[in-house]
Amino acid sequence: MKPNSGSTVDVLIGSPRDSFWETVKVVLKGYYPYQLKHFRSVDEALETTSDTFTPVLALIDGQDGTAKTNEWVQSTKMNYPDSHVIVLHSSAAPLDFNVVKKNGADEIMHINFDREFISDVILQLAPIEMEGDNIPITSLMPVDLRDMEAQVTINFDVYVHLPANHRSVCMRKAGDVVDEKHLDKFKALKQQMYIKKTQMKAFFEYARTVMSLRNIPLPVSMTEKFHRSKKAIYEIMAQFLNGAATDYSEGKMILERCRNIIADFELTKDMDAPAIFDEIFRFTGNTRTLYHDCICLSAYAAYFAQLLGWSAEKRESAAIAGLLHNIGLSQMPPTVGDKSVKDFSAEELQAYHFYPERSVNMVKAKKVPLPQEIADAIGQHRENNLGTGFPKKLKAEDISEFGKLMALAYRFHEMTALQDGRQATAPVQAMTLLKENALSGNGELDLLMTTQVFKKFKA
Repeated sequence: MKPNSGSTVDVLIGSPRDSFWETVKVVLKGYYPYQLKHFRSVDEALETTSDTFTPVLALIDGQDGTAKTNEWVQSTKMNYPDSHVIVLHSSAAPLDFNVVKKNGADEIMHINFDREFISDVILQLAPIEMEGDNIPITSLMPVDLRDMEAQVTINFDVYVHLPANHRSVCMRKAGDVVDEKHLDKFKALKQQMYIKKTQMKAFFEYARTVMSLRNIPLPVSMTEKFHRSKKAIYEIMAQFLNGAATDYSEGKMILERCRNIIADFELTKDMDAPAIFDEIFRFTGNTRTLYHDCICLSAYAAYFAQLLGWSAEKRESAAIAGLLHNIGLSQMPPTVGDKSVKDFSAEELQAYHFYPERSVNMVKAKKVPLPQEIADAIGQHRENNLGTGFPKKLKAEDISEFGKLMALAYRFHEMTALQDGRQATAPVQAMTLLKENALSGNGELDLLMTTQVFKKFKA
């Protein structure tokens, strides 16, 4: 399907809930070619067939369980056979993905947990072109600057985002080149370079050309690798969120998929300390999202484990724990939306403090054959030595070495990622501050582990 240019596109929103309608409006804020029309019931949607309303996309509320969602999906496909259908669900009611897809849904996504992917899928199924400086940031994707080459003609538009002004400015158009001076400036300022999600394929083609010019044997760009791994994690998470019956073969498949991601990123490859530091640096400085947290925590846990001299097997266990650490957040009340933790109600905060344990329970429910050390790492990644962490307020002596490692990786990630417009802390500075905290005698992190990692960082 070609991007729709210069005209409006009808989108059907099917839900009895005002909250669902409000969420969709937030997700698609600034996507001006989309004309959203809200129907509260299946009957209302069926009654409004007209030549003037021809949706190419329908977003259906899946929060009332399988039977009700099926009714919406079947009726939409019957009435608008050319419309793609995305079902957005939550923890409110279990949903059997297999049945709903069989009845015509193109994609089933969690309304909060999958939030960062919703716009990707929408733009894939109903592409539109947006111009000007007010393009929403959710319609853009960051690229790894190492995939860019000065003076090579680009086949995509390049954007820079100005968070203070909430504007995304087009810096170069397709057919132009990016010069060395601009690339150096981006690298020096640690500024993100963005492209339109609708031009992702064009960018990957450009990046492969760049890799070939550099004589790199496997010309897969860092941006494509990162995107592919995020997509793979999204598919793993979909298996956890699917309310269909499960068996041991599915649990084994989830574990195998985790191992493939870890192999793709070479997280357990033997390296010396400077090489590990370079790899860690690659993951820092990006905006936090749930899926980005999975990748970063997996990487930091594996790399810190190597700096501590752990075996390749234990490093892989740490990396797997990182990938699965936050799946329990999918069970948060739908009301949290994309609120930050400081804005949670008392009930929402209580549910939040239980998410590590929920993550462990969900992994066990899907019969993933994990050793106890991985379950400990997932369940204890928010505990701390002072006993003020959650979910169990464990003291230092009750936290496993994997739990202590994950807590260190999590705190490092919190400091070195962008969040709520706060500047990311540089990796060496972050590790220095964590070491000083551990040395203070009142530290939350394990002293021996933190100082060992710090020494290798310094080296």
